[in-house]
Amino acid sequence: MRFFYGWWLLGFAWILYGFGAAPGYYSWSFFSPEIIDDLALTRGQTGAVFGLFTFMFNSIAPITGLAIARWGTRRVMVVGNLVTALGCWLLSDAGTLWECLIYFGLLVGAGIGLSTIVPCQALATSWFTKYRARAVATVLTAGGTVGVLVTWFDRVMVQEYSWRTGWQIIAVLSLALAVLAAVTVRNRPSDLGQKPDGMLAEATDHRSADATFTAVSSDAWTLSTALRTPQFAVLCLCTVAFAIPWSVTTAHGRLHLEDLGLSTDVAAQILSVMILVSIAGRITGAAGDFLVPEKVLGFALLVEAAGMFGLLLATTATMAYVSTILVALGFGAAYISTAVVVAKFFGRIAFAQTLGAQYLISGIFNALSPAIAGWLFDSTGSYNIAFSTIGMMCVLGGILAFRLRVPQPPRPMNVDAATE
Repeated sequence: MRFFYGWWLLGFAWILYGFGAAPGYYSWSFFSPEIIDDLALTRGQTGAVFGLFTFMFNSIAPITGLAIARWGTRRVMVVGNLVTALGCWLLSDAGTLWECLIYFGLLVGAGIGLSTIVPCQALATSWFTKYRARAVATVLTAGGTVGVLVTWFDRVMVQEYSWRTGWQIIAVLSLALAVLAAVTVRNRPSDLGQKPDGMLAEATDHRSADATFTAVSSDAWTLSTALRTPQFAVLCLCTVAFAIPWSVTTAHGRLHLEDLGLSTDVAAQILSVMILVSIAGRITGAAGDFLVPEKVLGFALLVEAAGMFGLLLATTATMAYVSTILVALGFGAAYISTAVVVAKFFGRIAFAQTLGAQYLISGIFNALSPAIAGWLFDSTGSYNIAFSTIGMMCVLGGILAFRLRVPQPPRPMNVDAATE
């Protein structure tokens, strides 16, 4: 039997996701002190730029889902990486707030949204069914792994070169990723005459009646039917709850840690550990293949809440380490679990569009959080209000996640056609 290409594809998707998302996502925040000094910006303004970036890569998700359905994942990822490269190169020469908003907030945000979040999860969902949670977790661990390297890279840039040189290097990297996507990505197993999980065609013909019905029912979902369920609304809230702590901690983490009296090197080490530990959290999310993924999601949000309350009370480096570790564990597990729950509730056919719509809705709130946190600091001199509010939101999301139940699927019109 020919080797199942899905395993190779997971490796390529890991590279495309990690090096496509992490450099842009983490570098703006780490470069923020130098950008503030160089361009005479406030924390609220740099938070607003990061917020617009967050909004763009979330809000473009529905367009990404539609584009994948029409043109395939490979073409969408190539275009996305090219847009990212253009935005990063222009950002390296930015001199005003408006240029940062356009080049980083709009272009880099749109490029990363097109090339990483939805496409990489869609690939894992299309190529794997039995191993879906583990496949999604494997791909998304790249964000944490590469994120650690990005923190080291950013520190070298600000200490030895400049933040502008850093963005130029990231632009060249994005061009290389566009080539890699064009050469390696295949949209679905059938493109190579294969089946999900590498199953033999004979094996899929002798599935049990229950398994067949489950697959058919799940794949009967469409975007419009999914949007009308209360489960979709709860999942949107959970996405907001797990994403905002990570966005705010990423955007203001170095600033907050240095406010505590820690050096730049110590702050970099804490943030590196946070990103590294998020890998463990993402691996924990793979438990959705063995445990109820809704319960995993609920527990992850409560852990993330504990981390935010810890940051609120942190006075030492040790407390900061523990708090950021909890945020990272909760975020990583929730990140994976949300996608697995979406696939479980609404099926693989509607997955990309449903997840995209969810990211759009939640992205509106996520985009505002770094700017609001920065504005609250500028107004009050602390992050107390921001961190405590975010912690309570995580608690609410965790409680609601524990109460989630699988929605009643639409009635499939043609069982034979749906199981082909």
